[in-house]
Amino acid sequence: MENLLRNNFDSVPQYEAGNKVHHLNLDESQIAPGCILTSNLERTKVIADTFDKAEYLGQHREYITYTGEKHGVPMSVMSCGNGCMPMEIAVEELRHIKCYNIIKVGTCSAIQPDIKPGTLIVPTGACRCEGATLEYLNLQYPAVADTDAFWALKEAAKELGLTVKDGIVRTHDALFLESRFAHDGVAERIRPWQELGVIASDNEVATMFTVGSILQMHTGAVLVAVDNLATGEAIDFETEYDKLIADAIELGTKGLAKLIQK
Repeated sequence: MENLLRNNFDSVPQYEAGNKVHHLNLDESQIAPGCILTSNLERTKVIADTFDKAEYLGQHREYITYTGEKHGVPMSVMSCGNGCMPMEIAVEELRHIKCYNIIKVGTCSAIQPDIKPGTLIVPTGACRCEGATLEYLNLQYPAVADTDAFWALKEAAKELGLTVKDGIVRTHDALFLESRFAHDGVAERIRPWQELGVIASDNEVATMFTVGSILQMHTGAVLVAVDNLATGEAIDFETEYDKLIADAIELGTKGLAKLIQK
């Protein structure tokens, strides 16, 4: 699939020796047509271990990469670290090496009282309460999931027998102001977003959706709500976390396989 932009956001690749892009340290031959992105560096190998086959391609900065095959389709998995700037770099440089399909697998905090910790969330869009995308364009431009990616994930969830919650999440930059690690004042911070029907908070999705959209890529996300900032509830990380992340990985990879094959 060729990726031909109809706008002026076609960035200039920074190539190093061997035509490898500067931050990811990869060339076109090392990446699959689609990639699972995850902010947690340790989770990269966990995801790669679910592949039918996977080759470790190395680590450069926060970007750890494996490429292999799952669900009969070539795919990669890469860590991108926490926050929006490393996510923006990952999306831009994946496009430079002709990877146009991205699914993020990660976690979030629910903010609606009726969403139980452990819920799988497939965002339809995200509030752009972060700074990275403002460097590209103003807030009149929305952060929305690619429709092909969203429906690939919904179809995959149905086939896997997984219940998912879809809706708008809010991406922000201040973990210690709006998370289970936060200072006082969380209830006041989340109240306006609760009233608008926003379902969860995260730290990368809006950037992936926005940059992916203006670069005409296909981006979607699967997030495990590990806690609820409205009720104070959280999953049991000792007994529940591994199974929930495994479900999110299976959903993300199956959705990515469908997206690649479209």
